[in-house]
Amino acid sequence: MATELVQLLLAVLLAFAHFAVYGVVANIQLGVTYTAGPRDEPPKGLSTNAHRLKRSYENYLETLPWFAIAVVVANLSGKADQTVHAYAWIYLAARIIYVPAYIVDIPYTRSAVWSVATLMILLITIHGLL
Repeated sequence: MATELVQLLLAVLLAFAHFAVYGVVANIQLGVTYTAGPRDEPPKGLSTNAHRLKRSYENYLETLPWFAIAVVVANLSGKADQTVHAYAWIYLAARIIYVPAYIVDIPYTRSAVWSVATLMILLITIHGLL
């Protein structure tokens, strides 16, 4: 399997990991009665870290389609070379680092990590166009 396709699958697994970690924490804190219900009311009783896990997951879902499109286009256009692979690995690493950076809340770290990941998407896109 092509490296970039492995990277896409890993990106999907990362989305599942985000979802699972937040889901477990939310179930522990809210109980299954709330999480199994229609959730008409915003959750009450979630810790700050649980809210951060949720926002981290939502943020990941915002950039995942961009990453996937950029990698697929690079692959289909025959431009998925070692440079694209490196950018994609850096994106994945940054997105993994983003979660603890968000939870620990070291000033500007989360934004810097997000910027690195987003820059990698842009670089993959530009590389695919050239």
